[in-house]
Amino acid sequence: MTKSIITIILTLLAASTLAIPINSRSINKRSFKVPRVEVKNYVPNGPKALKRAYAKFGISEPLSGPSSLHKRELKFGFGDLTIVPTGDVAKKISSAVAGSTSGTENGETTATGTQNDAQFLSPVTIGGQELIVNFDSGSADTWVFNTGLPARSQQGHTVFDPSKSSTFKLLEGETFNISYGDGSTASGPVGTDSFDVGGSTVDVQAIGVPNIVSQSFVTDSASNGLVGLAFSKLNTVSPTAQKTFFDNVIAELSQPVFTAQLRGDAAGSYEFGHIDTSSFTGELNVIPIDSSRGFWEFDSTSAIVNNKAVQIQGGKAIADTGTSLMLVTDDLLTAYWNEVEGATLNQQVGGVIFPCNAQLPDLQVAIGNKMATVAGANFNFAAIGTDTTSGEDFCFGGMQSSGGIPFSIYGDVFFKSNFVVFEATTPSLGFAPHS
Repeated sequence: MTKSIITIILTLLAASTLAIPINSRSINKRSFKVPRVEVKNYVPNGPKALKRAYAKFGISEPLSGPSSLHKRELKFGFGDLTIVPTGDVAKKISSAVAGSTSGTENGETTATGTQNDAQFLSPVTIGGQELIVNFDSGSADTWVFNTGLPARSQQGHTVFDPSKSSTFKLLEGETFNISYGDGSTASGPVGTDSFDVGGSTVDVQAIGVPNIVSQSFVTDSASNGLVGLAFSKLNTVSPTAQKTFFDNVIAELSQPVFTAQLRGDAAGSYEFGHIDTSSFTGELNVIPIDSSRGFWEFDSTSAIVNNKAVQIQGGKAIADTGTSLMLVTDDLLTAYWNEVEGATLNQQVGGVIFPCNAQLPDLQVAIGNKMATVAGANFNFAAIGTDTTSGEDFCFGGMQSSGGIPFSIYGDVFFKSNFVVFEATTPSLGFAPHS
């Protein structure tokens, strides 16, 4: 199918789905892009990325792993595997984005990846104050580090100061509480303020201003908060749940979509209100979404590895920009890694590892009634260390166990191979290989 035919189809689709009320501010429809800029010289850390994903979805640790996956205890010399100082990264990001927010019709801002490939960050402006935050399609709360936190929790972060915003209003009696399986939390009061992304502003956006955040958030000083892009029913504000930024801005968008182009070998971007047909090749596959649990959830019932068919237990998955890895059922995990010579489940590391020089096969996985390809190279997530007995270098797998939760999680390892469209009104998910 040619790009011109695709463009016509998308235009017709947009015309049919945009029969939604327009508020008084949004006579002129618009779109805006949030480009991603790669941070140089950081070292990915697989076990930390896996631990963060398990914490986010309440998966118990440690996992025993599938019995059919080979297990071998290796003794590692970890050497000098260090992480980029997040405080320095934060300063570099802030310097790079200074003055970049535009008030033009199609504003553009920069974004960056934090340590461990766990997040892709973007600047937002709240009440005139710029902060670097994480865009996360797997949650629905917006919250930021702020002056209401203890001083020790603010250290290393850019914090929002409500007293310096003329538009901030506290929502009396409203609180939010994000709680993870490992006990990490962010909780506290909620207010509203103007919220600008790429020159597009929501005048009254609900924002959590926590007075408690767990240490895991404090130590990741490159990120100063989170913008949830899942469905608003996941929002934790109580007693009155609040709308996400995406829900609030939809009426102003040319199309009710946002797209994720999170490539591993190029800058990539998030874009709201527009589907850039030059960003993908071939046909854009569109499948329905089940939003009943608040996630961008879809059927994923089968896969193919080295021409061998695999049936996926449970058959459900979510698309999550806020998780770095693919977390899958044990049947798929076993089927994939048993095709990789030397791959093993290592309890010392906490996940599947493999010899760094191994050949990794591509994965074809069902997204609804379509098939998406994830390049084998993307499953080489990070160097983990050297077996001190054999001298062999091992790497951490970009596919790990989902730990028995009722859906698989297709995170940034999946997005690095696929351009993804999140469409809100149907709702639906579109995907195609990056161009």
